[in-house]
Amino acid sequence: MAFAVLLGGAAQAGPLYQTRFGGLTGDALHESPFSLYWNPAGLARPGTRLALHGSILSRQATYDRDAELNDVAPDEEAANAGEASISTLAGIPALAVGHGLRLDELDLGFAAGGFVLAAGAVDWDKNLAAPVEYPGAVDGPQRWATISTRFLSLAASAGLGARYRPWGLSIGVAPMYTWASLDTVRARNADRTDELVDAAGRIKEGRILLESEDERVLWTAGVRWEATPDLTVGVSYISGATYDLAGDAKISFGTAEETTEASHIELPLAQSVRATVAVRLGDFTLRPTVEWSDWSVMERQVALAEDDGQPLLTIERAFEDTFAAKLRADWAVHHNVTVHAGVGYETAATPEKTHEPGLAESQQFEAGAGVSVDFGEHVRLSSSFIFQQFADRRVTNSNQQPIVNGDYTDRREYLTIDLEIH
Repeated sequence: MAFAVLLGGAAQAGPLYQTRFGGLTGDALHESPFSLYWNPAGLARPGTRLALHGSILSRQATYDRDAELNDVAPDEEAANAGEASISTLAGIPALAVGHGLRLDELDLGFAAGGFVLAAGAVDWDKNLAAPVEYPGAVDGPQRWATISTRFLSLAASAGLGARYRPWGLSIGVAPMYTWASLDTVRARNADRTDELVDAAGRIKEGRILLESEDERVLWTAGVRWEATPDLTVGVSYISGATYDLAGDAKISFGTAEETTEASHIELPLAQSVRATVAVRLGDFTLRPTVEWSDWSVMERQVALAEDDGQPLLTIERAFEDTFAAKLRADWAVHHNVTVHAGVGYETAATPEKTHEPGLAESQQFEAGAGVSVDFGEHVRLSSSFIFQQFADRRVTNSNQQPIVNGDYTDRREYLTIDLEIH
């Protein structure tokens, strides 16, 4: 039997969680052991350091499936149109340790850590007012793209940084082993329509459940130049990868018996380049950052049968490269207290025609504030709050099957807490 699988919100461009180590201090000039991710050139610091990180993420999103734009029959509007919503709260920890040595004019630093590279847990609210004659309608009008999704990408990394002090120049590299797991369920008809019953009046709507996993090795590398005491430049790179997520798909179409079939689907992750400049002006430091990610690698996703390799579903993505600009400011208000603030903008990876209530994002704006406090010479506690607003989007030209035209909203809030002991 043919089957189909669809990722419902599981990529580094649009997960419910993206790495936020250090909060507003996270950029290509970051200097804690979490430089493993931001820029391993920052690891070249003498001494022993322990870094603990925690993030709390809140997300609120809606999708209003317009009946007219999606050609929904009047007698099916209550089941196949209307607004779906989601509200998510999650906590995510991370740990990294580092040690550095001073050797003549050279500083060497090593670090290792474990953290969540990307994650998502999406459960759309139930439509308790859905008509009972269509059992699947309780899962909401967005169910043709996703009902619930669990995505987790864990990373274990070890890196090395070196600094030649007379030049103020540092370099670093950090391989990163990653393991990814995806569980996702969605409504699905064999003919890829959103019809609720067949010609004989029998329930037609079915379900697909995919449980899959894969592992890949990524790496980060970077350089850092302390040009003067008041000017520092950092550039870092993180490699891309393509997960080949394999596992079992459980398929149930209409009133037919449920079947299980081995399957796999590829999930490309973008490579990224990040550059940051820090300019110190007395007690103030300005840190502009620019970023680029080649999300155009995500042209489409094709689900394949494990036994014969036949394509079972082709999902057009047509993603675009993203560009981001951020400005951070640090104010040393006291010898042991620094206040942080920041704003940012990022272009959209997802074009309107492939937008859906799953793997999709529009352009976004963010703003945040934070504080770092030194307790003596060896303990620093930092916290940041970041608000992220995605531009509202109205889609009228969806090329998904079934189509998912309508109105989308999305916003997220991050609270980060970082403790460093050195």
